[in-house]
This record gives sequence, C-alpha cells and structure tokens, in this order.
Amino acid sequence: MKRLLLIALALVACAKQPEQPATSATKPQLTKVTLNLNPSLTYGPLMIAKAEGFFAAEGIDAEFASLDSNSALAATVAGKLDVLSAGVRSGVFNMIRRGEALQVVADKGHSQKTDCTAEAFVAPPAMAQRIAEKKSIRGERIALVRGGVAEYLIVRLLEHFDVTANDVVLVNLPQGAPVSSREQLDAIRYTSEPHLSSLVAGNAAKIIATTEEVAPGHQSTIIVYGKRLLRDDPELGRRFMRAYLRGVRRFNEGLTDRNVAIFSRYTKLPPEIIRKTCLTSIANDGRVDPKAVQPFLDWALEKRYLDGPVETSAWWNPSFIEAAVPRSLGSSVPRGTQP
Repeated sequence: MKRLLLIALALVACAKQPEQPATSATKPQLTKVTLNLNPSLTYGPLMIAKAEGFFAAEGIDAEFASLDSNSALAATVAGKLDVLSAGVRSGVFNMIRRGEALQVVADKGHSQKTDCTAEAFVAPPAMAQRIAEKKSIRGERIALVRGGVAEYLIVRLLEHFDVTANDVVLVNLPQGAPVSSREQLDAIRYTSEPHLSSLVAGNAAKIIATTEEVAPGHQSTIIVYGKRLLRDDPELGRRFMRAYLRGVRRFNEGLTDRNVAIFSRYTKLPPEIIRKTCLTSIANDGRVDPKAVQPFLDWALEKRYLDGPVETSAWWNPSFIEAAVPRSLGSSVPRGTQP
C-alpha cells in the first residue's frame, strides 16, 4: 500500500499543471521607437498605426513627440528621434549631403488631382474677391516661410499668376508660425488640412489656387529614417515600415467612422469637423517618385538653400518598402492608385 501511495504521489507531481495567466513580467517587451507627430491629418497613417495596434503587432512601442520642424530635424540628427515625419525642405537634404545618417524611406503626402482639396493657397475673403476680379495677385501680401516646400510652392504660385516676387509683398514668418497669426490672416498663405476646411467653412478665408494647380504632382511630406533604423537596426526599420504601410492603407480607406474617431482623438477636433476635411494623397505602397522631388531640389540649389546637388541614391532608400510590401501587405499598388 505504501508503495502504491508513493507511485500515486509521483504521478500527481508529474501531471501537467494548468497554465498560469500571463503577467506583465512575461509579456513580450516592445521596442521603443521615437518619432514626431503634430495635430495635422498628414500624420494620419501614424495615428492609425498606433491606435489600431499595427506598431505593437510588429513589437514596436511608437512614442510620439510634438516638435516644430526645426527641432524635429535637429533631434533626428542627434539620435533623439528615430523617425522624422517632415515636409520636403532643404535642411533635410543638406544634412544628407553632409553625411548625416538620414534617408527618405516613404511617401507621407503628395499632390494629386482629386475632387477634394487637401492643400491650397487661401486669402481673406475681401482679398480673394479682389484677386478674382483683377485675375492677379499683383500688389498683394503673401506669408512666407523660407527654405521648404511652402516657399517653393509660392514661387510656382507667382508663375501661375504671371508675376514675380517684386510684384508682391512677401511677409517673412518663422518656421512653425501659427495659422491664426495676424500676418497670415492679412495675407495669402499656404495651408493644409485640417486648417484649410475650417478656414473656408468659417468664411475666414477663400481658396485662390490649389497646390495641384500651381505644381502638379509635387511631393509635400516624407518619412525619414535616422541612424538607428537605417544602420544600427534595419530589421527594426523594416518592422516599422510594415506597420506604417498598414496605417497608410487604412488611411486611404477615407473618412470611415473608425478613422474619424482616431483623427479626432489626436487632433482634438470634433468628428463633425474631421468629416468635412479632405485627406492628402499617399501612395498605397509608400513609394516616393524622385521626379516629384527633383524640381524642389533644383529650385533650392538655385536659391543656395542647398550646399550642392544631392543625388537621388543619396536621399531615397526604397529598400524598407521593398521588404515590407511583398512580405505582409500583398502586391504593390502604384503611386496614385486609390484602394
């Protein structure tokens, strides 16, 4: 009997114990990736990728920081930001030319002919009426932020109206100047969503020209990787790209209830305002067309904003997209194709 009891106790000890619920100590640890994000709808895919768990599914804890464009670029160069979400601007390309570990890896917004305007030049109603009557912007004030795509588009705007910089009054503004600043309210200015729809709906401004009219197909905003994702941990860069492109494809589904709720959460704007906005065009496969960037680079070089020419191979790195698309996103969808 004693021997049987010992055998029974041994069998109980060897029996498989029920699995214990996972604790915070046993959960997979996410790898932190830092990037800038501001309350603009051009950051929509990043908002979606965070809110829908696309980053977490790739083992990434995406940490957002609200920074102006100059501070965000400096932080990326210093290694404090891993991913830079930025407008096309000469500073980024100068850093690349000087040997900093930065490269453009994906589209975040480009101009495309659609039924909805996501970026445009606007003017106060009285000024817009005056411009419409005389069919010219000669003598008008234009708000100007130097060195970036906005200034480049102003040059194209002048050409569109067949005037030169000597024919208008340029009001210089610092990077990150608020849309509501007095200088901008009294001048023609470039603006994008969600501010564009709010200004027009509130009759604070009227569109005098869309950016697609003055510079068809131009590249507005980009995703840039810093040293960590480019060189130190490119596999992390590929994982980030897969999550980002999932966000892009969800973004390109449009103003669904789910997307509107996410945009409202990050922009702090009511859903009813979000529903009136237009979403920027972003390539489903994330590809940037270098031909859409080259006119800006040529102009920046002519203006001496660039220290010298920048070869496409130096600034554009499609390898992260090429690794992400076939592996997890299905076949590539050409730039400009709607889902």
